[in-house]
Amino acid sequence: MLLSLPEDSSLPRGEALHPVHVPGSKSVTNRALLLAALAPGTSRFRGGLEAEDTRWMRQALTDLGLGFKEQEGTWIIEGGRRPRASAPLWLGASGTTLRFLLPWLALKAEGPVRLEGDPRLFERPLGPLLAPLEALGAAWEPNAQGAWLRPATRTPEHLDLEVDARLSSQFLTGLALTAAALPGGGTLRWTEVASPSYLTLTTQWLQRFGCEARLEPGQWIIPGGALAPRDLDLPGDWSGAAAFLAAAAVTGRTLRLAPLDPADAQGDRAMVTILEAAGCRAHWTAPQTLELGGPLQRGLNADLTDCPDLGPVLAALAALAPGPSELRGLHTLPLKECDRLDASAELVGWLGGQAEVIGDHTLRVAPGPHPGPRSPFDPRNDHRMAFAAAVGGLRCGGALRDPHCVAKTFPDFWAVWRGMLGC
Repeated sequence: MLLSLPEDSSLPRGEALHPVHVPGSKSVTNRALLLAALAPGTSRFRGGLEAEDTRWMRQALTDLGLGFKEQEGTWIIEGGRRPRASAPLWLGASGTTLRFLLPWLALKAEGPVRLEGDPRLFERPLGPLLAPLEALGAAWEPNAQGAWLRPATRTPEHLDLEVDARLSSQFLTGLALTAAALPGGGTLRWTEVASPSYLTLTTQWLQRFGCEARLEPGQWIIPGGALAPRDLDLPGDWSGAAAFLAAAAVTGRTLRLAPLDPADAQGDRAMVTILEAAGCRAHWTAPQTLELGGPLQRGLNADLTDCPDLGPVLAALAALAPGPSELRGLHTLPLKECDRLDASAELVGWLGGQAEVIGDHTLRVAPGPHPGPRSPFDPRNDHRMAFAAAVGGLRCGGALRDPHCVAKTFPDFWAVWRGMLGC
């Protein structure tokens, strides 16, 4: 697949890009789906993300005996039942699906559950989540194709756990969601947590389902027995919006995106602040419509501890910036769908820049000359690396292998991308 800003585009440089409608948020959709499964009664959602990761979650809930159907764009979930697997659960490459489901299945499932997926899914860290579940009586039996999960023989009334969350906040989120469904709720504690903004996001959605969870420094207090079904419109995805915002910064054009919630707890909304600090202009033209205009005036200087998924797109943008950049807080990137820290450094080089990886947490980027003809970029079957390559292609052209990997979270990405450019 060729990457470039079409020379025959109907939009001359400097004029507005075509407006973009961003898809639903994967992070919110998978949290909301599991909360609806846990809450006794009927929940209804509109605006949920239609993509591989959320499809695996919906199918898993169906295979576990939860009622799920779709009517005229509304998802209807019958929650409150104990999960019982009717077949092996295929989870693809969805880390959120696996890590969110594990505590619920380990403590509540009626009988063993077979979990399968892409090999990379089971290579990613799980030990810090499995340790407290095994201490409660669950058993994890992995093999080459996946694993058997044998649930605890007794469901606890409440959870009181110390969790090692240095590698992923999803360990805490999965335990918190299940704790909310227990009669006595739970208290979770930790010393250090990766991507702490996702705990804020989970707290926001627990509260929207009736659980008045309290997030404190190093501690999460989750009342039990209060979850209730909801009828909700799910928000747009700040992660999916990132590449399009970067396109405005690269091209110097103005772009409008919707629907986005300025009060959303999604950490990736920091993209706007990062671009504003580098000279872009942003304002809200309507309650859920953001307008952002470029170009970048300087390099990027950002701590991505709360939003590491922005790393690849910002690395591509840094390679095209008018000055050097430094991106920090990237220590979880090697543990994602691919080693995104290494892949981002490779992408910078593919775009003609120079990348220096410092430890496992910082990427320094110096822009360079136009790279000219070269081999296609390999996104390593990672959707966010493909999004980042699209941003770089606006200035540097080139070709991309495996463009279809975007289906994990944004199946229509390339159609929306071409529509933004007017081609």
